[in-house]
Amino acid sequence: MFSFADDLGPAKIVHISLYQVGLRAVVAVDNTACGPAIGGVRMAPGASAEEACRLARAMTLKNAAAGLPHGGGKSVILADPKMPANDKERLVRAFASAIKDLTEYIPGPDMGTDELAMGWVQDEIGRAVGLTRELGGIPAG
Repeated sequence: MFSFADDLGPAKIVHISLYQVGLRAVVAVDNTACGPAIGGVRMAPGASAEEACRLARAMTLKNAAAGLPHGGGKSVILADPKMPANDKERLVRAFASAIKDLTEYIPGPDMGTDELAMGWVQDEIGRAVGLTRELGGIPAG
């Protein structure tokens, strides 16, 4: 797992397993030198810790290139995003609760998640990007 680590990061890798709700997830905080790490929450059954780390690095570089006051991070939830809506909400809310104290990471939407999912995250922990207009966000479409 450490073959892709270097001087920039990752600063932190958090593995989450909550058997009670069937949650398996990984959060990679690559770098926070420019500010809190920002990056999407990807939901895919075949996602991996390595994928999270590589995508977090891409976010670090994108945010730096854009001159944004953010580092890079990324999360993966190992699950089928096409699951029933109530099951998906339960899983995303459980994920959000699990990262509540990981304040250096700000989640956003990615493959398998959307503005609605970020609303659930915002509701649980008070921080997310990619929110609906009703929650103060700028719609992606």
